[in-house]
Amino acid sequence: MANQQYQKLKIECDDLEWLYVPDEVYADYDGCKRCLQLFIPYRQNLAAEETFPLVLFIPGSAWYRQEVYNSLPAYSRLAERGIVTAILQFRESMIAPFPAQVEDAKAALRFLAARAEDYHIDTERIFIAGNSSGGHIALMTAFTESQGIFDTPLYQETPCRIKGVIAQSAPSNIMKCAKEPLPPGFPENFRPTRDLLGVKEVLESPELAEAASCGKYISQAAELPPVLLFHGIDDVQVSVEHSRELFALLKGAGKDAAYYEIEGGGHGGAVFWTDRILDIMETFIKERRL
Repeated sequence: MANQQYQKLKIECDDLEWLYVPDEVYADYDGCKRCLQLFIPYRQNLAAEETFPLVLFIPGSAWYRQEVYNSLPAYSRLAERGIVTAILQFRESMIAPFPAQVEDAKAALRFLAARAEDYHIDTERIFIAGNSSGGHIALMTAFTESQGIFDTPLYQETPCRIKGVIAQSAPSNIMKCAKEPLPPGFPENFRPTRDLLGVKEVLESPELAEAASCGKYISQAAELPPVLLFHGIDDVQVSVEHSRELFALLKGAGKDAAYYEIEGGGHGGAVFWTDRILDIMETFIKERRL
């Protein structure tokens, strides 16, 4: 006998959804266009004046060409929580060496701030985040923003303050990264730190490696935004010691910082987009205002 059911359901829920805006060009370097993928919170009766915090998220790629479309479902989960989420495509190291990636992040932040009304962005709650090499660029952008280092002429007329930075599995020390052994299965000529700096040998360029490392910009006098760090203890691509040492530097300088180590966690992956991690990220973002 066929199973036939009829039920009435009364479901209460927030009607918040999101809109996807693909390939929004924020910079064009002589035909080299750099784009953003945008997820904008939306509801049917969204008031024109309603705004949301913004997170500019930078996908990791060992500073090479990013696959910005690979994790779109994960990024949309932030938009589901009422956070405008923009995914940054930067000039990869084979196009332009450091600090081009930091310059692109700053240009994208100002581009978004200039269009805050169109995208329903609360300009008093602008954050930057990233995983792996993207986390490194997010940290470098946030740490140098108030100091005017590695700046860009693009959208200079638009002020933009970074309220906080979130980094997952970030290589924060370039010299340390260059000295570490290659992960299992990687080709011998895989040298992303060398290509990032545009040098033949990172160990022979200590000053440049230091300039591209987060610790150089941490001091008691430096104005830094709050920092939220995540790292998998079993990460074989970027040692957990990077985040441990960075957190120690931030604590020593008296900065606002929180650090979560993930037991059994490797380098990136689904664990960094679980409800528990998203809850921590959302709280970090929504509790902070200018």
